Amino acid sequence: MAPSVEVPELDIRRHLDVLGRRKRTIALVMVGLVLATLVSSLLQAPIYEGEATVLLQPSSTESMFDVGGIERPDSARVVETEIEVAESQPVQDAVEEELGAVAEVEATAVGSSDIIQITARSPDRPRAAAAAKAYALAYIEFRRLQAVDEIDRASDKIEAKVVELEARIQALEAPDASAEQEASSGSVAASRELLVSQQALFRQRLDELQVEAQLKTGGAQLVTQGVIPTSKVRPNPVRSGIIASVFGLVMGIGLAFLIEYLDDSVKTKEDLDRAAGDLPVLGLIPIMAGKVGPGSAVAPLTENGSPAAEAYRTLRTALQFLGVERAPRVFQVTSANPDEGKSSTAVNLGLVLARAGQRVIVVDCDLRRASVHTIFSVPNTVGFTSLYLSEATLDTALRRVQGEDHLRVLTAGPLPPNPSEVLASKRTAEVLALIREDCDVVVIDCPPVLPVADAAALSAWVDATLLVVAAGITTKKDLRRAIELLRLADAPLVGTVLNRTEAGNTYGYGYASPQPETRGHRDRPQVKALNASRRSRPVPHAPRVR
Repeated sequence: MAPSVEVPELDIRRHLDVLGRRKRTIALVMVGLVLATLVSSLLQAPIYEGEATVLLQPSSTESMFDVGGIERPDSARVVETEIEVAESQPVQDAVEEELGAVAEVEATAVGSSDIIQITARSPDRPRAAAAAKAYALAYIEFRRLQAVDEIDRASDKIEAKVVELEARIQALEAPDASAEQEASSGSVAASRELLVSQQALFRQRLDELQVEAQLKTGGAQLVTQGVIPTSKVRPNPVRSGIIASVFGLVMGIGLAFLIEYLDDSVKTKEDLDRAAGDLPVLGLIPIMAGKVGPGSAVAPLTENGSPAAEAYRTLRTALQFLGVERAPRVFQVTSANPDEGKSSTAVNLGLVLARAGQRVIVVDCDLRRASVHTIFSVPNTVGFTSLYLSEATLDTALRRVQGEDHLRVLTAGPLPPNPSEVLASKRTAEVLALIREDCDVVVIDCPPVLPVADAAALSAWVDATLLVVAAGITTKKDLRRAIELLRLADAPLVGTVLNRTEAGNTYGYGYASPQPETRGHRDRPQVKALNASRRSRPVPHAPRVR
């Protein structure tokens, strides 16, 4: 039994997703092509179309000399031949001699009849009608001259035959005929009479051809003369716009798939699943539109049904279920490249954890481009580096966030000249151990993986590493390289977060929360029980060291 061949299925949904993501490109190509076509149509000079019709007739010479049993040529072939003749150079030369210029002309058959329609186009309406008529008459005259030339050639042959017969008759009537010829005068008279009879027939046929040459029409008759057109045939903006929209749609779809093929960025959860391999996607964070200035990276967590708020709560839940025996307490948030949303993810993750009643400290360990103090609008005079250098205590370095009872912020502090060495040192491990003793969860914002080695160095002192991916920005190549570098550093990489996704790709239900999360619900019974169980677990005083 022959092995079955597995045929890959056509993923219609993926193609529809591509069209949905590239709908702006498709629309732009369509609109651009339609607008260009309409502008071009409006700028074109109007073209008018004059028409004349010619009826093809069988030639009279053919009926006189036809031999019975000869099959007549096919009518369709005759019409096609006459169309070629109507568009031939001799006809154009005749029209040019009459009108002074050759108009755009086209000859077509009218249905299955023996009628040819000659169409002439010109910017001038009377000239279009005159050109159509001139072409029709020039064609008829050309065919007439051809027929007359044919008759003249037949007449020349018949006339030559008449002259030959006349010579033979004169030879019989010569006075120096021999005696033998005189003896057979009866036979000579009969021959002469036969020759005279044949000559008379040829003379009669010659006279008929001469008359026919005068009456010859060329096998064509003008039926409809050129009528002055009342409306233009070009440009036609409506028709041109419809055709342009169809071509624009096809070109836009083709361009969309071409861009999609050349675009290596991660755009959807499916792309991230394929690029990240076995790493789970823990959260899909939608774009937070309309927020600018300080605090613009903070999601509207108090708004009922906010997609961003629900997405961060989903991420919080996913992280809480990472460890059943012992949940991670120190989270490192990084990304492959700058400006992919790692800082906003870290800040909002800290907020949702604090809203769940946990004591949270957000630490800014991006000692190159610190931003947490800007997001929360707090001073950065004292921070992580101050603790590192023992220039401040934890109580003096931590900043309270207005309106958030369970959230505190440790800014970066004065930026050092050697961030990688600072984060890789044992002193950083001691500072983080000090911080974790004062809270339930630590969320660390650190530099991206690819430009610098800070994230890999810091991963030695954390419990879990989150890799943030920006939809449409992070490339699959950079993502795979970032994962590779983190795994080479033995980072506790637990999953990825797809940031800046479209609203329709976050799997949200669209339900409004009956009650927004309120500050201080740490006092709820279920939260008290959760915190009590956590405090009952053994908590190490220093993070893991590798």
